[in-house]
Amino acid sequence: MNESLDIGLAMEEFEFTQDELQQINALELSFTTNISRNIDHSESDSEQMQIPKRKRHLVIASDTDSDSESVKDFVASNISQNDRISLKWSRPKRRQPSVIPFTEFEGMKLPYSSLLKEADPDKYYGLLVPEEIFKMIAEQTNLFASQNITAKQTKPGSRSHSWKPTNMTEIKKFLGLILYMGIVKLPKLAYYWSKDKILGQNFPSTVMSRNRFELLLQYLHFSDNLTADRNDRISKIRPIIDALNATFQKYYAPKEDICVDESQVPYRGRIIFRQYNKSKRHKYGMKLFKLCTIPGYTCKLHLYSGKNIDTINTTPTNVVMALSEYIFEKGHTLATDNWYTSLELAYQLLEKQTHLIGTLRKNRRGLPKAVIDSKLQKGETMAMENEDGITVLKWKDKRDVFMLSTKHSDKFAVAVKKGKQIRKPRVILDYNKSKGSVDMSDQMGAYSSPLRKTVKWYKKLAVELLLNTAVVNAWVMYTENKKSNISIVDFRRALIEYLIRPADSQERNLNQRPKRLKHELKRKEGKVRDTRRFCVKCYKDSVEEFGRIIAKNKCKKVSTYCMQCDGEPHYCLMCFNKIHRFQ
Repeated sequence: MNESLDIGLAMEEFEFTQDELQQINALELSFTTNISRNIDHSESDSEQMQIPKRKRHLVIASDTDSDSESVKDFVASNISQNDRISLKWSRPKRRQPSVIPFTEFEGMKLPYSSLLKEADPDKYYGLLVPEEIFKMIAEQTNLFASQNITAKQTKPGSRSHSWKPTNMTEIKKFLGLILYMGIVKLPKLAYYWSKDKILGQNFPSTVMSRNRFELLLQYLHFSDNLTADRNDRISKIRPIIDALNATFQKYYAPKEDICVDESQVPYRGRIIFRQYNKSKRHKYGMKLFKLCTIPGYTCKLHLYSGKNIDTINTTPTNVVMALSEYIFEKGHTLATDNWYTSLELAYQLLEKQTHLIGTLRKNRRGLPKAVIDSKLQKGETMAMENEDGITVLKWKDKRDVFMLSTKHSDKFAVAVKKGKQIRKPRVILDYNKSKGSVDMSDQMGAYSSPLRKTVKWYKKLAVELLLNTAVVNAWVMYTENKKSNISIVDFRRALIEYLIRPADSQERNLNQRPKRLKHELKRKEGKVRDTRRFCVKCYKDSVEEFGRIIAKNKCKKVSTYCMQCDGEPHYCLMCFNKIHRFQ
């Protein structure tokens, strides 16, 4: 009798397997009626029970004595979250523990929703991408251009010599042209300024010249290379990510149902944190972790920069906790796929008063074997829940589907599919509704996307964030606040008009030439053999007629050039008169 009593008290200090725990519980039940409640604790401390050392779950027996509280406090402060996962599973009781009900305001925040009730699309986009971002881009572009031109020895004929500092207005026009190129797609950038009657476009030349556009594209930059953290792989784009995350959260409150998932920005260049994902349309690219809400609004995003450097986006649990940090304690329901979902994540979110629903991998730690090993027919379910109200469910559809939820039991609901009513578990229906927000964001961003092939990864990512993610977010706010059904393509067209809008009268467009400016042919100073170049017009005509190899030998070189033309091209006297005879 006394020996069994001592064993029951000492077992709180050891780890037990599930089989060992069942045997001990059976022994305790057989002696329960004969054990006295007055215990000499000094005798129990002298006895110890030898149990095999295995890395198993730590289970603490419940007790009403005062000593049990101190034991629980000691264990809670010295064990990890993984060790707190319960092994006590039972048939669903449909009594999930109460969580703070969701009573937060959702949608576009006040007073912005009332102030912009009759506003145009550019006002909504201006909230998410304010003028401070355009000013920062202009400053960093000018800084990078000056550093690059002075540090490198550019060739005499390089158009970098014609670089002039840019400003906020010109950067907006530059991005407006990129947005336009997503709607009107041509195979090459040069075709947008072509005079060809089939490929030629009139609009781009009214905004800026081709040479100026290509110069801005060459020197586009977002951070100072000299002061950037060398240990941060994404320092070139971090100012844009931080600025957009701040505005995304400032003006819009997420709905009750939110979702965490990854999005792929297509990129096949050489970069150390490029990822391969066979389930995505673009299998190679940069991975963005997104926190989205219905109907596709991106609340927060992180860029994955590699497991050896990235201290936040290393494990699925860390990714979810970092992205969801600002929505804790509000009663949200978070949906995740099977890469993120685990019992460990469920417990951490419950501590933050946040629900979790998600698909589950059957090899996750701590899951009930009765559910995992059950054999089901199509339409059948098997579910179990623990004392914390966490339900693990297996549903047989075309294949086995494993789900975890902290707010659902095994109840069914009726859904309509192709005009037919079908029965599905409630957790499946709620998961499908929440999980589609990231996919919806990617889908709307893919319509008339301005993304193009480029060598610089950070430029492509900036275009994705500024002209896809931010545009989709602005479109969501606009359609919800104004109850409008405008398409995303029409919304992009309205933004193009806003971005290319001329500056105030005091701010002069840097690319605009003064009226009545006459072109004049001049001769370059210096030795002739150092200043001679191919005549632009002669060389172009020879290439079209004979090819590049013969054109180099056939075309003549001259030292005369027109300093009023962009890039200061060389012309012979005959070609110059043909081109500028009306000026």
